Amino acid sequence: MTISGRSMRGPRWFVRISLGHPRAILGIWGAVLAAAGIGVSQLEVDTSTDSVLDRTDPEWSFYQRSLDLFGGDEVVVIAISSDEPFDSASLAIVERLSREVGAIPGVRRVDSLSSMPLIEASSDGRLSLEPALTADIPTTSTDRSQLAARVRRDRIAPGLLVSDDGRLLAVNILLDRDSGKNVASIVETIQNLLPAQEVWLSGVPVFRTETNKRTASEIRFFVFLTISVMALFLYMIFRTILPVVIALAAGGAGTWVLLAAMGLLGTPLSLTTMILPSVMLAVGCANVMHVITRAVGVSEADSLKDLLDPVILPIVLSGVTTTIGFLAVSGVRIEAVQAIGTYGALGVFSVLAVTLTAIPSALVIWPLPAREIALSVWIRRRLCPWLLRIHEVGRVPILMVWLFCGVLAFVGVTRLSIETDATTWFPRGSTVRESYEEIRNGLSGISPMNVVIESLNGQPVTRPEVIYAIAKLERHLELMPQVGRAVSLTDPLRQLHGGFVDAREMPLPDSRDLIEQYLLLLESVEQMQDLVTADRSAANIVLRVDNNGSEDLQLVAEEAERWWGQYGPRGFSARATGIMYEFARAEHEISIGQLRGLCFALLSVGLILVGIFREARLALSTLVANAVPILFAFGAMGLIGVALDAGTVVVGNLAFGIAVDETLHLVSGLREVRGTRGNQRAALAEAFDQCVPPILYSSAAIALGFGVLAFSDFAFTRNLGVLTVSVMVLCVVADLVFLPALLLGRVKVVSAK
Repeated sequence: MTISGRSMRGPRWFVRISLGHPRAILGIWGAVLAAAGIGVSQLEVDTSTDSVLDRTDPEWSFYQRSLDLFGGDEVVVIAISSDEPFDSASLAIVERLSREVGAIPGVRRVDSLSSMPLIEASSDGRLSLEPALTADIPTTSTDRSQLAARVRRDRIAPGLLVSDDGRLLAVNILLDRDSGKNVASIVETIQNLLPAQEVWLSGVPVFRTETNKRTASEIRFFVFLTISVMALFLYMIFRTILPVVIALAAGGAGTWVLLAAMGLLGTPLSLTTMILPSVMLAVGCANVMHVITRAVGVSEADSLKDLLDPVILPIVLSGVTTTIGFLAVSGVRIEAVQAIGTYGALGVFSVLAVTLTAIPSALVIWPLPAREIALSVWIRRRLCPWLLRIHEVGRVPILMVWLFCGVLAFVGVTRLSIETDATTWFPRGSTVRESYEEIRNGLSGISPMNVVIESLNGQPVTRPEVIYAIAKLERHLELMPQVGRAVSLTDPLRQLHGGFVDAREMPLPDSRDLIEQYLLLLESVEQMQDLVTADRSAANIVLRVDNNGSEDLQLVAEEAERWWGQYGPRGFSARATGIMYEFARAEHEISIGQLRGLCFALLSVGLILVGIFREARLALSTLVANAVPILFAFGAMGLIGVALDAGTVVVGNLAFGIAVDETLHLVSGLREVRGTRGNQRAALAEAFDQCVPPILYSSAAIALGFGVLAFSDFAFTRNLGVLTVSVMVLCVVADLVFLPALLLGRVKVVSAK
């Protein structure tokens, strides 16, 4: 008995209408796609990493408020390297760059030895707020030694403006908070000002700019390469162009429709939605392959109807389950990720509609020639018998092997970390990666974060007990291995007070009046605006973190807030924020949200399968056969120490939706096998004979299509390709070995007699 029911009357009606009126159906689709061209023409491409930020959470609102209080926190760092400490030529470059970069629109401030004041006070009441480097560049060793001594006495400059050995000089460029879309042009202008000698350039804006460039180029290149590889593979199988066109048509139409919707609704093609064209091609190929292999050599509409009837339900169910997988992703709060779910679901629905209507119509008008497919013959004569021999071993040994692998995978999953570090997306040896490493190692980290201390009851943050607590928290954070430097208003206060009282240990002032007097003396220092508000309602600890990893950034934030909650004075709060913290929080939300979405998809698909099959065991077996490969893939990542990031976590939902398609086609045949006794081997052989070739064709085409991503030197793209290929291979093995063992007993050899 085949799987059927009233629920399939609608899809079968569409197929019959399409077979009976092929030219009309194709005409309707031609008109739809032509109209969709209007939307596609309005589509914008915005691969900015800003699209992945979570702007709906209160944390984002607090970050915006911190920018109102203390200004923009995005920093570009230029580091000039030299063989000699405080080299005169390097100092001249610092002076020139500070002056020229400071004139670029969108630059809020430049901090360097030639622009940031060194606070120098003495017991006789003298105070100097002059930069270390003036227009007269020191040329003698004596002058350079005096400059080095002044810099080392300062509490802020070491590690931020100059390395400990004096061989790396920094120009720190702070951008306006509204620089936004101009970041790329600002970075490019800075790059054009850099000298030819060894200079390093890094910072969050640089990573964003380079990531955007790389993503935009890979959208163009790899989508084209994916189509080309899939087309070449299919041509090699069928030895004619028509099946290739038909196989890619469904995915192409789905892609065209979703891009049109994005264009009409003003949603740009972004860092996250860039994978949708490749996914639609994969889904379309998976659906159509089962239609093509049955339609070879058939031109009569009635014959096509009978041949396609068994695959209608699996195709529809695969469309529904894949749609659920995408809709589950839309539960993530981040707008760019919601776009994947929403437009991905629309694309899958369009692919399903094309598969049930346009593809049958095309096969009536342009029937596939009756030609024996050599690879299909090999699969049926060699591979399928080999698979049958595996099942003759018995159900228990097969399941035990899978159980052992499952336990091992579970151990790996427990070790799996969720971590996104954009620096590791770039290959070692690249300018972006090397610049980041050089600046991080020579200076004090490059990832900015802030810890904002606010008054809750109107009391000023300049109260001595608050100042002391800020100093202790600053020291505590600097002891963390993730933090390179921490700077707060306690540093200039120590500098002033220590100088005036002639105390080398630089103690903090112990009265509010004295603190306010010192802050009044520092009023002309622009950098103080980053550390305390004019009304004294809030203070800021500026952090430079040594690691861009989202897990480390969140750990620093949690530790700062935990420490203040335990040791900070009452009536004042401490809250971590900053652009890097927002990226870390967003990446974590993407990863966790997609894992939640995967669980939701598994549950939803399970309920649908129970409703369709009316059998819990069959539905559960189908579900497990598709979930286990994903478990294996994530478990392997945990065992070898590869973190789950915002790119690789997408694979779970993607692979689940595609793999269910192949499984459902096989389940249709295996369901009949369970009803037989002595002839199980023959029935299983028939199921394999019908389903294995198209399963292998579509899976191989998808694996090859995504496999080309593995050749990217951009890890975000490469990891997505490698993991997708791995999951697809595991899904095929699970379908052909694990699923039959779940559904059947031992497949016995039956004599021909």
